[in-house]
Amino acid sequence: MLPKSTIQSYVELTRPKNVSGSVITYFIGYFLAASNIHLDFLIGLFILLLLHSFATVQNDVEDFEIDKANQRISALQNHSLSFDQAKSLIQILAIFALGFALLSPHKKLHVTAVAGLLAISWFYNLNPVRASKKPIMSIALMGTCYGALPFIYGYFVAGRKVTVYFLGLVFFFTLARVSTSIMKDYKDAAGDKIFKKDTFYLHYGNKVTAWTSVIASIIAYLGILAVLVKLKSGGVVLSVVLMLAGLLALRSIYLRLGLLKTSIEKKLNSIFHKTIYAHIQFEVAILLCLILSSK
Repeated sequence: MLPKSTIQSYVELTRPKNVSGSVITYFIGYFLAASNIHLDFLIGLFILLLLHSFATVQNDVEDFEIDKANQRISALQNHSLSFDQAKSLIQILAIFALGFALLSPHKKLHVTAVAGLLAISWFYNLNPVRASKKPIMSIALMGTCYGALPFIYGYFVAGRKVTVYFLGLVFFFTLARVSTSIMKDYKDAAGDKIFKKDTFYLHYGNKVTAWTSVIASIIAYLGILAVLVKLKSGGVVLSVVLMLAGLLALRSIYLRLGLLKTSIEKKLNSIFHKTIYAHIQFEVAILLCLILSSK
């Protein structure tokens, strides 16, 4: 049996708290179409957790030197785990995800989800594509992986068919994630400059990055709220929750405007993290709206 310290190192390497955004988006897709939880919902959730960890560990392995330059503390950086252990964990996570997919009577859906998420992770992290080093492709893939796919996955697990409203929400949730992912490179700017990593922020500068985030978030929040008002109108409690979601959206947009007032990367990174939490709060309000409307 593995020592407790080694188990903790494996868990820390996967950074489970970072999956919260994708999980909530998966929940939103599911509860847009269903009101009760069934086995496929849990299988999809486990797959999502495993593959998020897969992508996180794979990225840490491939960006080891950049993370070292950024003085990031991780199980790899402090040598709690070796590269071989991390690579073995990557393989185990992929195998377990596929195993969960094969447990379901709807194998085709889950295997397709596993294949799609693995492919995006490989395109993002590995050569010859290595999209993490390409400013526009990296943001597009992150928007797809952490916005569109969890939402689509949850919706199809619930067994619904494609509608115009569904397609609209796919676009808006993708754009919402793009608006936050585009700020992630503030925290790694120092190491990215040393290794000449061509990120969106370093390629286009802070003003373009900030305005892209602000404009994308405005379109995304307005679009999501407009579709939900159309689909879920009714009751006082539901109206209050939608108003709360609108206020949280305004708060998130307001925080992003702070990006235009500074060029200090430490402050930009602080705004990025505050915005992430504000966006998660917005999505929690949307999820609450869907759950209440299904009663």
